Amino acid sequence: MDRQRLIYLIKKRQQGKCSAAENAELHELMQTPRVEKEILLLWDQLHEEKTLKVSTDDSKKLYDRILVNPEIVAIIRNRSVGKAKKQRQRKYQKIVAAPAVLAIFLGIYFILFQPSLEQEERSPKTADTNTAVHPGSNKARIIFENGTYQELGNNSETVNINRDNFFTVNDKNGSISYLESSTINTRVAKTHTLITPRGGEYVIQLADGTKVWLNANSTLKYPVSFNGTTAREVELEGEAYFDVTKLAVNNKHVPFLVKSKGQVLEVMGTEFNINTFRNKVTTTLIEGSVKVAFESKSTDQFYILQPNDQSVYDNKLEKVSVAQIDPYYVTAWKSGDFAFDNAPLENVMEDIARWYDVHIEYKSEVSDVRFSGKVSKFENIETLLQTIEWTGSVKLKLNGRRITVMK
Repeated sequence: MDRQRLIYLIKKRQQGKCSAAENAELHELMQTPRVEKEILLLWDQLHEEKTLKVSTDDSKKLYDRILVNPEIVAIIRNRSVGKAKKQRQRKYQKIVAAPAVLAIFLGIYFILFQPSLEQEERSPKTADTNTAVHPGSNKARIIFENGTYQELGNNSETVNINRDNFFTVNDKNGSISYLESSTINTRVAKTHTLITPRGGEYVIQLADGTKVWLNANSTLKYPVSFNGTTAREVELEGEAYFDVTKLAVNNKHVPFLVKSKGQVLEVMGTEFNINTFRNKVTTTLIEGSVKVAFESKSTDQFYILQPNDQSVYDNKLEKVSVAQIDPYYVTAWKSGDFAFDNAPLENVMEDIARWYDVHIEYKSEVSDVRFSGKVSKFENIETLLQTIEWTGSVKLKLNGRRITVMK
């Protein structure tokens, strides 16, 4: 076996840059007898380069699963016998003492190059386009004041839409922009609603320049125009990322309010994420400063959030908590990724279900299972599920548009 070629292909596969021909070549190389031993012999070179990264917790789980394979255990043990027994024994002890590192490199074989066994356990793909599972895309529906609506996201070119004396621009990249018009009657407040379905997301620029990224299965209700000195008020259900523009009329600041399930958030000019899923309102501040208050009579206090602060409001229990967090894991969806840091598996699967528009069925209790990692939102669904399987100590079976979760 050409060891250098194997290393080269492994690196390209890990980076997602393998061509179809290189994938076929790599698969053929991995069918070579005793390829596991060859990977172990590459240990020092791969370890020194440190080209792969896996969290310690995930690596430990993968390591435990590797050690139940008697062939792999035998290969490791065989390294501790022979002419250089003492030297190899020290090497073996070093490996066993660092399961996270061993898991990274043995995991190359199991995660990347033996998917067939996992795939055989799943039902074969169907040609029915109604059951084929694909990542979400830019799509939404805008509902006008009179109840009519316009589907968004299927236009190959930029188009203009004229409704209620204002102009919008439906962009082929998945965004819509409102432009202020001098002909708008500010005494008649018109509102529109933007809805993203499961498997859809969209970006909207409001008339004041505020930009909102709306995640899948979410709704934003907003005024057509922000002319005047009254507060700019929108309503959100679901999840959205806001980049709010400051607005002043006659040197007077015009507040921007976001109402969501009993919470009222007031901003001056800032960036933040709001998530109303799971019966809670989770607000994460990225830049600036916001004030969160609540409509509940028993929750009469308010909180001023600073960057990296996250407030969680349980509107059923009427309780609020505030903590400092890493906002990366909250906002990764906006950049096209799933990112989780020791998140409950149920939350992970719920996010996947919304984006891929699939249903989740649990055959086992998984409340003790947590997941850490980053995966592209546009990854093939089977590859995504396989990644979670190896790091989450669960089995995931895809059948049509249903994912069954079991231990």
